[in-house]
Amino acid sequence: MPPKHEDAEGGGGGYGPHMKTVALTILVMGVSLALVIVLWIWFGHIGAPYSFNRLIDQQAELREQYGLPPEKQIPKAELEIPPSLRNLTETSNETT
Repeated sequence: MPPKHEDAEGGGGGYGPHMKTVALTILVMGVSLALVIVLWIWFGHIGAPYSFNRLIDQQAELREQYGLPPEKQIPKAELEIPPSLRNLTETSNETT
């Protein structure tokens, strides 16, 4: 019995020559995703408090660097509200 076409080429399984490239690409994406998950677990979620504290530290450093007077500290509850929404009153949402 003559050998099949697949067996004559070394048992390619009928896939094209680019399937090794596709498999390698999928493997690289899987390893990258695993690395991101490991880094997420290692460092954890930094979150908004880190950004708030960093912003306050940067402003204090710049004021000191340029000889400006210290600014009053903004409460953290107010920092969580976008500047465009800080001065709105609750009555603006009501219809008259």
